[in-house]
Amino acid sequence: MRAYKLLWLFLIQFCLINYSANIFPANGYFLGHQCSVVLHLKNSLIFNSTKSKKLTLWNQTEDCCQWHGVTCNEGRVIALDLSEESISGGLVNSSSLFSLQYLQSLNLAFNNLSSVIPSELYKLNNLSYLNLSNAGFEGQIPDEIFHLRRLVTLDLSSSFTSSHRLKLEKPDIAVFQNLTDITELYLDGVAISAKGQEWGHALSSSQKLRVLSMSSCNLSGPIDSSLAKLLPLTVLKLSHNNMSSAVPESFVNFSNLVTLELRSCGLNGSFPKDIFQISTLKVLDISDNQDLGGSLPNFPQHGSLHHMNLSYTNFSGKLPGAISNMKQLSTIDLAYCQFNGTLPSSFSELSQLVYLDLSSNNFTGPLPSFNLSKNLTYLSLFHNHLSGVLPSSHFEGLKMLVSIDLGFNFFGGSLPLSLLKLPYLREIKLPFNQFNGSLDEFVIASPVLEMLDLGSNNLHGPIPLSIFNLRTLGVIQLKSNKFNGTIQLDMIRRLSNLTTFCLSHNNLSVDIYTRDGQDLSPFPALRNLMLASCKLRGIPSFLRNQSSLLYVDLADNEIEGPIPYWIWQIEYLVHLNLSKNFLTKLEGSVWNFSSNLLNVDLSSNQLQGPFPFIPTFVNYLDYSNNRFNSVIPLDIGNRLPFVIWLSLSNNSFQGGIHKSFCNASSLRLLDLSQNNFVGTIPKCFSKLSITLRVLKLGGNKLQGYIPNTLPTSCTLKLLDLNDNFLEGTIPKSLANCQKLQVLNLRRNMLNDKFPCFLSNISTLRIMDLRLNKLHGSIGCLRSSGDWEMLHIVDVASNNFSGAIPGALLNSWKAMMRDNVRPEFGHLFMDIIEGYDPKNFKDLLAHLDKNIVAKLVKLVTNISRSILDQGSSDSYAVDLSRYQNSILITNKGQQMQLDRIQRAFTYVDMSSNNFEGPIPNELMQFTAMIALNLSNNALSGHIPQSIGNLKNLESLDLSNNSFNGEIPTELASLSFLEYLNLSYNHLAGEIPTGTQIQSFDADSFEGNEELCGSPLTHNCSNDGVPTPETPHSHTESSIDWNLLSIELGFIFGFGIFILPLILWRRWRLWYSKHVEEMLHRIIPHLDFVYEHQGGHRYRTLWWSVKIRTASINNVEPSDKA
Repeated sequence: MRAYKLLWLFLIQFCLINYSANIFPANGYFLGHQCSVVLHLKNSLIFNSTKSKKLTLWNQTEDCCQWHGVTCNEGRVIALDLSEESISGGLVNSSSLFSLQYLQSLNLAFNNLSSVIPSELYKLNNLSYLNLSNAGFEGQIPDEIFHLRRLVTLDLSSSFTSSHRLKLEKPDIAVFQNLTDITELYLDGVAISAKGQEWGHALSSSQKLRVLSMSSCNLSGPIDSSLAKLLPLTVLKLSHNNMSSAVPESFVNFSNLVTLELRSCGLNGSFPKDIFQISTLKVLDISDNQDLGGSLPNFPQHGSLHHMNLSYTNFSGKLPGAISNMKQLSTIDLAYCQFNGTLPSSFSELSQLVYLDLSSNNFTGPLPSFNLSKNLTYLSLFHNHLSGVLPSSHFEGLKMLVSIDLGFNFFGGSLPLSLLKLPYLREIKLPFNQFNGSLDEFVIASPVLEMLDLGSNNLHGPIPLSIFNLRTLGVIQLKSNKFNGTIQLDMIRRLSNLTTFCLSHNNLSVDIYTRDGQDLSPFPALRNLMLASCKLRGIPSFLRNQSSLLYVDLADNEIEGPIPYWIWQIEYLVHLNLSKNFLTKLEGSVWNFSSNLLNVDLSSNQLQGPFPFIPTFVNYLDYSNNRFNSVIPLDIGNRLPFVIWLSLSNNSFQGGIHKSFCNASSLRLLDLSQNNFVGTIPKCFSKLSITLRVLKLGGNKLQGYIPNTLPTSCTLKLLDLNDNFLEGTIPKSLANCQKLQVLNLRRNMLNDKFPCFLSNISTLRIMDLRLNKLHGSIGCLRSSGDWEMLHIVDVASNNFSGAIPGALLNSWKAMMRDNVRPEFGHLFMDIIEGYDPKNFKDLLAHLDKNIVAKLVKLVTNISRSILDQGSSDSYAVDLSRYQNSILITNKGQQMQLDRIQRAFTYVDMSSNNFEGPIPNELMQFTAMIALNLSNNALSGHIPQSIGNLKNLESLDLSNNSFNGEIPTELASLSFLEYLNLSYNHLAGEIPTGTQIQSFDADSFEGNEELCGSPLTHNCSNDGVPTPETPHSHTESSIDWNLLSIELGFIFGFGIFILPLILWRRWRLWYSKHVEEMLHRIIPHLDFVYEHQGGHRYRTLWWSVKIRTASINNVEPSDKA
C-alpha cells in the first residue's frame, strides 16, 4: 500500500514538471514580445525627456512589467499610463501601440499630441478604460471609438480654454448607444451641439451610467425627462451649457447622487427643493443661473452635503436655522442672491466650515459668532444690511482665517481686537461701515497681512505709524474717515510690496517732501495712489519714475502751476484725477503722447488756452469748470471712439457745435452747457439720442429750432436746453423718449401751447418751461397718459391762461404720494444701466471689448483681490451716475438745487394769466413742499382744504384777487417757513395763536380789509380793521440851495421826459422796449405780473440767486 502511494506522488510531480516546461516558455515568449512592442512604442514617441517621469526611465535591460506606467498580467501588458509625459507630435508613427491586443487600460491624458484621434484605436477591442483627456487631440472623434463595446470608462474631456478641441458631428451623439457597459463618461469641452431631446435619448440607454460629465459641450435644452432613467447616477455635471430650462423634478429620484453641477446653464424656474434632501448628496453647484429661483429647505439631520454653491442665482427667502444639521458643510457660497432676514445663530455649530460667502444679499441684523469654525479660512459678507457691534469673542480661535470681507454694511462700534490679532490673516476688508474709535499702535499682529481696507468709516485720531512696519502689506485703504495729523509720504519706502496707497478724504496733511536723514530706499512699485484732499500742495515727484501706476487721484490738494508733461507718459496709467486744484495749463505738447488713459478728470481748475488733450482710449473725460476759450475742433466726434462721458461745461468755448459729435457713437453723457456756443443744434443730434442718456446744452447762445426728429429708440433721460435763444415749438417727437426724467427748456423763446403729449412719458420727473412764450390753456382734453412720476413743475412767466384744470392735476400722481409710498435719496440718472461693479469681472462687462483687451493686458500680474477691491471703489460707481441741478424760485428767492431729493415736490405757475378759483384737486398734493401761484388773476376763497398740504414749506399766493378770510387750517401747516398772501382782497382777522404771527407784515400787505398781528391794523369786535388816527405832520424847513439845484436838473431832464409824460403812445413804446432790453441784458431781472384795481401790470423784479445744500453763490449767466 505504501509503495502504491509513493508511485502516485512520483507521477504527480512528473506531470507538474512537464506542464511547467510547456507553460513557462510560452509566458516568456509573450512577455518578451510585449516588452519589445512597448519599447518600440517608446522609441516612436516624441517627448520632452527633461519633463518625463516614466518614458525616460524605461530600460530595456529590465522587465517591462516593472516599468513605471506599465501593468502586466500573465506576461501580457494590460495597462499603459503615459499621462503627463509631455508627448507631442501625435501617434502617426506609433502603430506598435495598436499591437498591444491585451490592453485593457490606456491613459494618454495631459500631453500635447496636437493631432486627431487615430482610428486604429478600434483594434484595442479589450479596452475597458480609455483616458484621452487634455491630451491635445482635436477634430472629429472617429466612429471607431464607439466600436469598443467593452468600454466602462471613457474620458475625452478638455479644459474650456484649450486651443485643441474635439467635436462630435458625424457621427453624432447617438453613437453612444453602442456603449452599453459604459459607467463613467467624461466629455467636458467636446463640441457636440445637440438639443435636449437628442442628447437625452442617446444617453438614457446607458442604464449602467454612474458618472456623466458634459460641461461646456454646446448642449442646448431643455433638459429631457429621459435622463430620469439613469437611476444609478452618482455624478452629473452639465455646467456651461445653454439649457434655458427648468431643472426637472425627476432629478429628485437620483437617490445615489453625490455630485450635481449645473453651473452657468441658463436655468430658470424654481429649483426642486427636495434635491437638497437627497441623503447621499455631497456637492451641489447651481451657480451663475440668474433666472433660477428657489429657497432653502429645513435640512434633515445628518445630511451629507459638503459643498453648496448657489451664487449668482435668484434664490431668496431666509436661511433656515436647520442649516446646522449639515454638520459636514465645508463650503457655502450664496453670494449675489436675494436672501434676506437675519443670519441664524446656528451658523456657529458648523464646525467643519472652511469657506463662507454670503455677500451681496439683503441680510439684516447682527453677525453670528463663528468661533467654533476653527478651520474657517474665508469669510465674506460684503454688500448686505448687517448691523450692530462686532464682539471680539466672535473671532477668537479662528487661527486659520486668511481673508475677511464685511464691507458695505452698517457695523458700528470699535474694531474687534481679536480680529486684528489673528496670526495668518492676509486680508482685512471692512470698508463702508460705521466703525469708530481710533487705531492703537501695534494693534495688528499678523506678520503676513497683505490688505488693510478700513475706508469710509468714522475712525479718527492719527494713523498708527506701526502700520508702515508691516512689510508684507500690499494694500492700505483708509479713505473717507476722520484720521488727522501729518503723514510723511517717505514712510511708504519701508513697504516694498505696497501696490495701493489711499488716504483720500480725511483730515490729514501728507508731506510729499523728503527730509534729511530719512529712509532713502526706493519707493515701492505702486499701482494705485489716492491722496485726494490731503493738502499736498504739489504733485509728488517720485511719481515720475512709477512706470506701473494704474490709478492716480490727487484731487482737491491746492496744487498750482502746470500739469507736468511726464504724467502723460506713464505707460500703464488708466485713471487720472487732478480736479479741484489750481492748475493753469498742460505742460508741453501732449498731443504727441500715446496714452492708455481711460478716465481723466481735470475739472474745476484754472486751465486755459486751446482745446485740451483727448487720450485715444479715454472713456470718461471731464474738463468742466476751467477757462478754456477756444473753438471746438471740427473733427471732435472722430476723436471720441470710446468716450462715454464728456463734460466741457462752464468754460468759454466758442463757435458752433459741430455735427461731427454725432460720430461719437459711444457717448452716454454730453455736457456743453455754460459756454459761448452759437448757431443751431445739429439735426443729427436726433440720431445721437439713440445712445445718449444726458444732453446738456444750456447757458449758451444757441438759436433756431429744437430738432423734431427724435426716433422711437430715443434713450435720453435728461435734456437741458435752458437759457438759449431757441424758438418755435416744443418738438412732438420728444414723446418718443420714453425714459426721459428731466426736461429743462426754461428761458428761451419757445412759442407753443402746453405740451400735453409729454404725459405719455411715465418716467418724467422734472419739467421746467419757465420764461418762454407758451400760451393758451394747460388743460389736456385728449391726453392718454398720466404724469405718474412728475414732482417738479415750473411753467412760470409764460402766457398761459384760463382756469387751472383739475383733470390735469389729478394725473400728477407723485404729488399725492406723501407717506404711503415715499421715495428717498437723491435723483440721479444711470448713464450705464445696471452699472454697479462689485468686482473686476462686473467692471469688464460694461466696457468696450477693445478696452477690455487692453485693460486685461495692463493688469495681468495683479491679484484678483486687489482688482476686485479697486473695482468696487465708490468713485468708480459715481462715474455711472449723474446728478442734475436745477434753478427754482422758492421761499421768495431763486435757488439752485445741486442735489435734488426724490421727495422734493414743487409747483410754480406764477406770472401767467390763470384765473378762477384754486382747484380742489391741488389740495390733494399732500407731498408738496413748495407752491407758487403768484401774479395771476386767480380769485375766490383760499380753500380750507389747504390744511391737507401738511408738508408745505413755502406758499406764495400774492398778487391775485383772492377774497374772504384766511382759513384757520393754514395755521396747522407746521413746516411752513415762507408765506406771501400780499396784494389780494383778503379780509378779516389773521388767525392768531399760531406761527402765522411770526411772518413779516409784508406777507399780508395790500389786503385793505385784513387786520390783526403782524399788521398794525387792529381788529374791532366784528373783525373789521379799526380806522387809523390821523397823524400830525410837522412842517419841514426848505433848503433853498438844494432846491435851486433840483429845479435846474428837473428843467433840463424834463425836456426829454415831458414828451413821455404827455404822449401815451410814446410812453408805452418806450416802456415796452426798455424793459425787454433790460430783461435780456441782465439775467437777474424777471417779469412779474401784478393786479391792481382790476387791471394787470407787467413789471421787472430783481431775483436774488442763492444755492441750497452748499449755499454757495451762483454765477449769473454771461449771455449778452
